[in-house]
Amino acid sequence: MNWNDVAGVVRSAAPILGGVLGGPAGAAVGALVATALGTDPTPDAVSTALLNEPNAATKLRELEINSMVQLQQLAVTAEQSRLKAAGEQYAAEAADRDSARRLASGQRNDWVRPTITLFLVIGAIGIVYYVLSGSAAALLKDATASLTIGTVIGYWFNELKQVMAFWFGTTGESQRTNAEVRQFAVSPGSVTLESSGIRK
Repeated sequence: MNWNDVAGVVRSAAPILGGVLGGPAGAAVGALVATALGTDPTPDAVSTALLNEPNAATKLRELEINSMVQLQQLAVTAEQSRLKAAGEQYAAEAADRDSARRLASGQRNDWVRPTITLFLVIGAIGIVYYVLSGSAAALLKDATASLTIGTVIGYWFNELKQVMAFWFGTTGESQRTNAEVRQFAVSPGSVTLESSGIRK
């Protein structure tokens, strides 16, 4: 267990306190929470105290009120650090792509990159046609085959995305959107038959 696991419980009683507890300053805020609850400054000990202490919610609210200014400062600092790290990561990725493009522009007779790009684009078009035309229906109904095919398709389009980013660039917003889509797709129950109320 870590402080992020405890943050959800704390957030229900003290939103600002729980939000900061789940961030980079979690250990420092966790120590404050532990002191208020009279327990050891560890996630497990605090979690146990939250479950067993009848007045835990009241103590958390009091701690939040008394430490409001410090908590808001920690929240702002944590967000600034997150934005700075995200900016540095994107700048490093952009510099990496730019260096690759500079190398490619200096190799006038290079045929490898265009060939790989064309191969991936044609393959992606073929995959989409094969699936939408119904030609792959029999394979997709087979559990083992569909798992393998899904893995291959996911890998194929991920590589195509990287190639398109090389030629046309990408943005931090598109990266966040892709991450959110991936997170939604792999979350249990998000795209399953049970979540939609459909039964076989």
